[in-house]
Amino acid sequence: MSRGFAVPLSSGRFLQFSSVPLVMGIVNVTPDSFSDGGRFLEPEKAVAHALGLLDEGAAILDVGGESTRPRSGTYGEGASDIPVEEELNRVLPVIRGILAERPEAIVSIDTRKPEVARAAVGEGARIVNLVTGLDPLPDLVTLVRESGVPLILNHCRGTPSTTFAVSRFANVVADVTADLETVEGRLAGEGVSAEKIWRDPGFGFGKSADENFLLLANLGKIAPPGRVIVAGASRKAFLGAASRVPPAGRLPESLAAVVMAARVSPRTPVVVRVHDVAETARFLAVIEETIERVNIP
Repeated sequence: MSRGFAVPLSSGRFLQFSSVPLVMGIVNVTPDSFSDGGRFLEPEKAVAHALGLLDEGAAILDVGGESTRPRSGTYGEGASDIPVEEELNRVLPVIRGILAERPEAIVSIDTRKPEVARAAVGEGARIVNLVTGLDPLPDLVTLVRESGVPLILNHCRGTPSTTFAVSRFANVVADVTADLETVEGRLAGEGVSAEKIWRDPGFGFGKSADENFLLLANLGKIAPPGRVIVAGASRKAFLGAASRVPPAGRLPESLAAVVMAARVSPRTPVVVRVHDVAETARFLAVIEETIERVNIP
């Protein structure tokens, strides 16, 4: 059961889970993210946005300075890679600003670059979110092992720019699970403990709408009970397959995905990565109150 479950971070800190998923608020410091690119590019705006997300109920803030929008029929050419220095200049002032105001805040750094991850952890980030989770670079593995921060392995065959070209699945749930288990086995051989690995099925990365819905319906199968699962379906294209509304209007669809994630949380810790923190937190509060009041196991 995830009720009362404590997940270790670093430096002796723990993340406490209840009977519903924890909320990770998205802080995109980018000009070209698929949903909110450019809204919070200035550090002051990004910090104010992040602090607001904490007030709205975010347990984790996921700060990213490089868009991972994939190349696909939906997103066109996708996002461009940026230099290390530019990514550092985007994210570090935001992390500093958040932790100056809220020293106890739990910040995740969303990056593919070991240099950015190391600098962010040095500034106080406590989680590394790796979109190319099937190919963690050696320097990043060393950082995770030495610092003790959790590593989120997002399932993405290839890179965001190649994932739709290289991804083919015979059974998407089994294949995604097997891919993540293979990486986890490699990391175990390099001294990273299993409890430090969080699994993300990588909604939208190289998967068709049908495959994304299959993963959402079988979310609990991608990790053993008691291991953290991250579900980042917020506003993604597959959720709009029925409604045909643009990303910013997909709150109802995103909350439906949260319901599916909440079905898993009684037996394993779940984090939902979302844009709409206030609405998601209020939504989950009703589910949690119902569970607690009627003692649903």
